[in-house]
Amino acid sequence: MSARILTTLFLLGSTLLAGNANAQRLDINLNQTSARFTYTNLVGGSTFGRTEMNTGLLYNEDSNLVINVDLQVIDAAGSKTPGLELGVGPRFYYLTHDDSDSSAAAIALGGQLRYKLPNVPRLSFAGVFFYAPSITSTLDANNMNELGFGASYELLPTADIYIKYRRIRSSFTAKVGSRTIDSGTVIGMRFSF
Repeated sequence: MSARILTTLFLLGSTLLAGNANAQRLDINLNQTSARFTYTNLVGGSTFGRTEMNTGLLYNEDSNLVINVDLQVIDAAGSKTPGLELGVGPRFYYLTHDDSDSSAAAIALGGQLRYKLPNVPRLSFAGVFFYAPSITSTLDANNMNELGFGASYELLPTADIYIKYRRIRSSFTAKVGSRTIDSGTVIGMRFSF
């Protein structure tokens, strides 16, 4: 069942992403026990910001799996805070927790913020948070959330490296309780093309 869902999501994401060949990005992050791959494509832009679609896959040594597809509207926060960029939007999750043999599908709301230091423009700090309450969580889940924060450094105009902390948790049925799907510090690289 999960293989069919995974295949469907990636085919859907690939079809939607194939229509636009502008501003694509590949993000790979790793630690000793997990790997996450995210493909981002610009699907719209205007003088009021841009819209990005992300398709991601996370897998770890515990055989836990997280698939996400999201749409983010991103723009500068305003002229009074130069270097601050905000993004908001929905994110669809499908995840499995192997140890408890539980799975979840959820629609979360959340966003990201990124701050480029004015005096050191290659250095930036970022954070992300998404939350899905019980009304938008299904299968074995009551709710779920993802939290991340870290720092990145631009090596080239098209490549940067980063270090960040990430935690993905889901509250499953009363019998299973709240479980961490993945957590820890990761190092990553982002490539734009």
